[in-house]
Amino acid sequence: MQILLRNKINFLLCVVFTCISCIAVVAEEFSISNNQLIVSGEDVEDVEKILSLLENNEKIDTVVFQDVWGGVQADGMDIADMIIDFELDTHISGSCWGTCMFMFIAGENRTMARGSEVSIRFHPYTKEQIEKIIDEKTYEYFGSIADYIIWVDESARTELVEYFSLLVERGVKPEFIIKSLEKGTIDRWIPRRKELLEANFLTE
Repeated sequence: MQILLRNKINFLLCVVFTCISCIAVVAEEFSISNNQLIVSGEDVEDVEKILSLLENNEKIDTVVFQDVWGGVQADGMDIADMIIDFELDTHISGSCWGTCMFMFIAGENRTMARGSEVSIRFHPYTKEQIEKIIDEKTYEYFGSIADYIIWVDESARTELVEYFSLLVERGVKPEFIIKSLEKGTIDRWIPRRKELLEANFLTE
């Protein structure tokens, strides 16, 4: 069962909100500077570590995302819930790709350093990817091809609803969310600061 679950999580990386990067793999890193918890690296997922840092450093009022990419949406949502619960501000320094967006949007006040960027990207399957899955029979982790297709469909719809719901909850304008779905499916979309401010994605 654990192997099956792990394989499903690995596949989930290819379904929605996974940042594919040619940058060298850098594990998640955490540090504290004054009142800031600084998060950096790839695949930020250590929810328990972040909770421990927040509980043991009561002066932290801001989470800074410094060149963060990749990750699994479920972890991003869990960390977002934590940021909301602690009523923290969030800030981007450098790049914020993949599930970083979920964590960032959870902030009470959301800011971004000049020259930084937030990337919104959906990763639909390509014909080549589907052919490879069929040829290598990797779908058998889920049972039949039909089982695999059903899982992909259910996962994609669930994650899109979570995405839309979180952004609406945080006050982002629906027009921006819809635009992000359109542009982020075609290619990686990096909105301009003006767009982010007008949509209330950035609060200042």
